[in-house]
Amino acid sequence: MLSRSTLAQRFPVYAKFLSSSLPIHASHRGGRHWGKENTFETYRRAVHEARTEILEIDIWKTSDEQLVLNHDGIINGAYINQNTLEYLQRMDSQLLTLEQVLNEFISLSSLVFFFDMKDANAIPLTLQAIQKYKIEDRVMFGAVDRPINKELQKQKPSSIPLCADVESMMKIAQAYKQGQLNENYPFEHDILGLFLEPHTRAILTSHLVDTIHKTGRPLALVGSLLDDPAVQREVIQLGVDIIFTDRPDVLRQTLESYANK
Repeated sequence: MLSRSTLAQRFPVYAKFLSSSLPIHASHRGGRHWGKENTFETYRRAVHEARTEILEIDIWKTSDEQLVLNHDGIINGAYINQNTLEYLQRMDSQLLTLEQVLNEFISLSSLVFFFDMKDANAIPLTLQAIQKYKIEDRVMFGAVDRPINKELQKQKPSSIPLCADVESMMKIAQAYKQGQLNENYPFEHDILGLFLEPHTRAILTSHLVDTIHKTGRPLALVGSLLDDPAVQREVIQLGVDIIFTDRPDVLRQTLESYANK
């Protein structure tokens, strides 16, 4: 596993994870097993029951300049970026604002927020929120959409790490298959990612993890397979750095089984 103390010299957020040598526990949208994603129902259980280290949330901007948490950007046929917060919350009473979530969890100083940006127009307001709550050392960024990811690269502080977009992940995987992934590869991101699904599982080997680590970058995994404790154990043994799961409860049990050895 990559040295977190070394990473923390460039990205202060990694100082939150120095007490453990196991992969970092990350809850994907709170964890759909417990209920509706991106709601207090799932966030609270991820934080308090699964003791997650990273809370991953999806961010959009409403037409009246409010930041809300939702994956698809549409609620009962209403597009988030074309409607007001008041209207959207009438459509969905569980719809949260970023401010609500930060107010809820800001006192938990060990908790890190992974802001998955779904809307490029939400980036400036999100950066303002980071400054307001003084959490620059508690944030990681991501955006699966490449244009949004590129905009993040332009606007974010250099001290906040950014995870690769889907297109970049696919190019990295292809470069690895062709033997072209090394320290000379033109990496654009601070965290490399892989969607672990049945059709991508074969590429995840100790050699891939070692190759990525030699470039000085951590490897984050996300995907439906990571709800399975057997797969969780497999990737822990491989030395991956961050595991995003929809079953935070299962991942916590798996990690504890290693910690207790």
